[in-house]
Formats: sequence, structure tokens, C-alpha cells
Amino acid sequence: MSMPRPHLRLALCLLALCLPASAAAQTPQAGGLAFGDPALSASPALVGQPMSFSGTLGGAARGSRIDILLRARGTKDWHTVTTVIADEDGAFQATWVSAVAGRFVARAVPAGAAAAASVSAPVTTVVTVFRSATATWYDMPGKVGACGVRITPATLGVAHKSLPCGSRVDVTYDGRTINVPVIDRGPYARGVSYDLTLAAADALGMTAAGRVKVGVLPAGERTPAAPLLAAVFGGLPAAAG
Repeated sequence: MSMPRPHLRLALCLLALCLPASAAAQTPQAGGLAFGDPALSASPALVGQPMSFSGTLGGAARGSRIDILLRARGTKDWHTVTTVIADEDGAFQATWVSAVAGRFVARAVPAGAAAAASVSAPVTTVVTVFRSATATWYDMPGKVGACGVRITPATLGVAHKSLPCGSRVDVTYDGRTINVPVIDRGPYARGVSYDLTLAAADALGMTAAGRVKVGVLPAGERTPAAPLLAAVFGGLPAAAG
């Protein structure tokens, strides 16, 4: 006995609703690795302190070994700095400690050359390792700094004894990071390397503390010199690009 047409249409609709979910679960991507929506992020860190990586390669990576690779910006060689096991959702967390300051690019891929090569667009993020320095802040409304900038309560900037006027400096403190220009000379207090304007100090949340330890990295410091890279990646084999 044939199925009545209304019931047949209902059955076909129900089947159509079920197919996409099951088909998506069985359809691989990137050479058999269905990672969904990959993501990777890294917290800023100081030299010698752990930097935290977190991300996901999707459900298909559950229980898999994930390599975190780094290369110095401006270079081409990747180096595996740590390996982690993804959880049941494909998410992972890892840490790494750098011996030098600099800017790096990080990426997360399935462990092993063959698995990594099968991912057409590995997820990447920029990693900044800051140098530790002591900083203070000052508030001199109306003053014209040594670089010709008139300082107001809203001026974002920093004073330094030798960095070129107008050059940019990344400064991090208590989980916040800002990028500010050099607008003045100083500070001249013993043991202090940077003097932030009131607005910059407010942005970092350090006004109540006064003199603090911050992380700094001038904009021009992108790639550590070869001997310093050896300190970062010494003994680590280069990975496939």
C-alpha cells in the first residue's frame, strides 16, 4: 500500500531536516580534519614569565595533540615550542616562556608533519614578549614637551631619555596594553626608565600605584638578533613552513 501524499511530504521534510546535521558531522575538511571554527589567542607576557595560549581547532581535534609553533616576525622558520592535548571540544590551553623580548607569530596545528600539512590555513596570532621596566607618571597640563607636544589631561604619551620623538612604545600593566608615542624627555629619577602622561597611566590603571613595574617594547623592536633567537629556539628543530 502506498503512503498518502501528505504523509509522504511530511516524511521527506523530516528527513531533509535531519540530513544536514548528520552530513556535517561526517564531512571532513582540509584533508580529513574537520576543525570547525579554529581560534587562537595569547596573553602578553614579560621575559621569563609564562605566556598563556588558548584556542580551539574544533570538535574533530578532540583528544588530539596540538603543536604551538612560533616564528620571529620578519623570519620564515617555524619552531614548535610546546605541545598540548585538546579536550573533548577540541579546545586547548598551553604556556611558553621566552628568554628574550620581541614580537612573534604563533600558530596552532595538529601535531605531526602530515597532519599539519593537511590544514590549508592554520590559525595564527601575534605574540608580544615585553621587557620589564620601571615607570612613573606625571601631570603637567599646558607644558610643551621636549618633542614639541603640548600636554593636556587627555594626552596619551610617554617620556624617555633617548627613544626618537614620535616613535611608538607598547606598554603593558596588569593585563592592559597601550601603544603610545614618545612626546617628552625624562624621567630623571633614579631607576625609572619611562614616564607616562596622566591619560596613559589612567588607561593602564596605574595612577594609584605611582611607581610600578611595567612591560615595554618599542615599536622598532620586531625581530630579535640571531644570537637572541638562538636563546629562544635553541635546540628546537625548524618545522615545515
